[in-house]
Amino acid sequence: MKDPGPSLGDGSRSHPLRAALGETGAIGATVRQLATRLDMAPRHIERALDRLERDGDALRLGRGLWVLRAFETLADRDDFVDPGSFVERFQQENGVSLGRYAGPITFRSNDATPVHRWWPYVQGYSAEFVRSMLSAHSVVRGATVLDPFAGSGTTLVEARRAGARAQGTELLLPAVLAARVKTGFELEAAPVSRGAEGVLNRARTLSPGPLPFLRETRRQFSPDALEELTRLRDALPPEGDPVADALRLAFGRILIPSSRLHRSPCLGYGRRHESDGPNPTDRFLTAIAEMTDDLRELKAERGRWGPDASIQAQDARTAGWPPGSVDFAVTSPPYVNGMDYVMNYKVDLAWLGYARSYRDLTLLRRAEVACDNLPRSETLRYVGLERTPDPWLNEILPRIRENVARKGSYRRDDMHAIVHRYFADLKPVLAGVYRALVPGGRFVLVVGDSLLAGTYVPGDLLVARLGTSVGFSIASVEVARRRRSGQRRSFELRESVVTLERPRGAG
Repeated sequence: MKDPGPSLGDGSRSHPLRAALGETGAIGATVRQLATRLDMAPRHIERALDRLERDGDALRLGRGLWVLRAFETLADRDDFVDPGSFVERFQQENGVSLGRYAGPITFRSNDATPVHRWWPYVQGYSAEFVRSMLSAHSVVRGATVLDPFAGSGTTLVEARRAGARAQGTELLLPAVLAARVKTGFELEAAPVSRGAEGVLNRARTLSPGPLPFLRETRRQFSPDALEELTRLRDALPPEGDPVADALRLAFGRILIPSSRLHRSPCLGYGRRHESDGPNPTDRFLTAIAEMTDDLRELKAERGRWGPDASIQAQDARTAGWPPGSVDFAVTSPPYVNGMDYVMNYKVDLAWLGYARSYRDLTLLRRAEVACDNLPRSETLRYVGLERTPDPWLNEILPRIRENVARKGSYRRDDMHAIVHRYFADLKPVLAGVYRALVPGGRFVLVVGDSLLAGTYVPGDLLVARLGTSVGFSIASVEVARRRRSGQRRSFELRESVVTLERPRGAG
């Protein structure tokens, strides 16, 4: 590494670090990025940044991001298009003003809700939200309800409990397993309890089994937990029978709680010590007890259930739902540059046998809606700015590309192509749901906006506009809650409920 050069003095306005931060502008840079850019040791960069911060010339933002003080407030920058500008344009161009949704929406309450607690899927919305949507849109018994991004089945569970015919598609196989088990209300508690007892008895006779292919497995779990988990896994019956699937789901539920990891919402290492909490066997017994308690409680409402739910392990972009077969659709798609679901659920995929190599994970990521861990080969056709799904993207994508180039070091130099593909991925889903809905049928989407490379992306408004491009009319866009950007904690984002309607006179 080169010597860091002269220290930052009060008159050192030309110091290379200050110049580098100025070049990165509103998107800023991390210590590592600045060290690479200036060929300096990170410790020298840290000391210089601390001095700049003390002098009031720089500040630290979320995720270790540094910017010059002049870039503290994005809205003050001449080259920044703020959320309010897009809201105003949306009202002018699409004739819709943003409203307010005051009901519950986040998935968090599902953790303590019967049936929904069987597998903690931290993304998506709450059971209360689905119930409120079914009521608000007058979904009657016998109607067909579709969720194209079904996740762990929150929509399907509540639709079936309301007497509707529930259908969904989902690519993440652990979530498909969860949705199938959670909607299998006819399952009796006693066979599940006996099956769990059999698993424990078999596990006691087994030696510790082979570890999943994930390289970090030994870091993720204590040695004792690994031995216990491999025995439990190898004692599970084959997948396919309803009781066997319930047992596998209970095992999948205990993986993260038995590890050194947490998922809130992204997978990462927590501060849990090896001796903290119950052992995997006790966690498995607790999961089974909760499941059987819920199954017994469900029997009281058997007469109100709809027919068996249908959950297909399928790509929503190519699902091909029959025309006019759906009365109401509700979902929460991945957010632009949001969660890498493969990364977040790789432990579940590996331990449950749905992925047996890193190649399997790569293939699944290629098939999902675009995120920023997408292989570069999947973004090549979207690097150009032609044929974007919406005219607003013709303005937004160049800003992302220019900001990334200005920064010089960013996690993806094709970030604009990822955003391009994200909206290109959503358009066929919208078109497929449009065809599937009956005239007058509605499609409700919970979706948020984003701040990417110092560029604001109104994801909710763009999804609504994409809906009009395939034939929908926009019934409403209601802000459900406020969020904070991971890049800049001071920058406020939103999560909205977008309601689209297939016009009654549509062909």
